[in-house]
Amino acid sequence: MASVIRGSDNFDTTPPSVGKVVLSSGNISNTSTSFVDVTGASITITTGANPIYIGACFSFRNNNVNYDTSFNFTIDGALQMGNLGVIQDQGSATSAWSLCAPHVQSVALSAGSHTIKLQWKVAGGTSLMLANGNENVQFFVNEIK
Repeated sequence: MASVIRGSDNFDTTPPSVGKVVLSSGNISNTSTSFVDVTGASITITTGANPIYIGACFSFRNNNVNYDTSFNFTIDGALQMGNLGVIQDQGSATSAWSLCAPHVQSVALSAGSHTIKLQWKVAGGTSLMLANGNENVQFFVNEIK
């Protein structure tokens, strides 16, 4: 006798879709005050009608004290963490590096191919993201079944 999953005996035996990008070939800088793609941080996966979990982890800093750097994810061009995203303030020292690990779960997507991107913007100054081989940018997507 088969076990019942989610109230149905018609189980989906297809493994969940996953994607991962590791950026390590050179630091990435940004001066845009509007959200722009983090160079190389794009994943395309094909999912069922399921939500996805998106996450990233990286170190960054802004060269001007008290300027924010904001991070967000898009799914097929739509922002996932509101219009502001996750906001990190540079604080009191331009030499201070910050660790950022934004993550979000989407609503159930339509079945099919979806492109997920990591984006960022600055309130002013220049932000630098470490991706030099010693410290990398990790960006991943997991379908939730």
